[in-house]
Amino acid sequence: MSAKNTWKLHRWSTILLLPLVAYLFIKIIHLSTLPYQLILSELSNLWGVGFILIFTVLGLIHMNTGVHEILDDYVHSDVVKKILNVIISIFFLLILIFVCLSLLLIFIG
Repeated sequence: MSAKNTWKLHRWSTILLLPLVAYLFIKIIHLSTLPYQLILSELSNLWGVGFILIFTVLGLIHMNTGVHEILDDYVHSDVVKKILNVIISIFFLLILIFVCLSLLLIFIG
């Protein structure tokens, strides 16, 4: 991906994350006042699951572009850069799998 497209992707993910962060912040404050069973029912709502998944994917895209930009700027060895790219990709994939499995467990109850 070219630097121009990476820059655009990073900026668009930032713009899209702003309302999601605000929504999730308000939602977390609201959920903190509820009993456990109501929290589970709120989180098992399809809209809630959708927002969390969209937030996770956009957040991972945003983090991925940012980390790769840092690697391109400050890591000069191609071998080290490739190793770090693999480690970071595995880490982000594990985060996505963890979030999806957690939501699935909440959703199916």
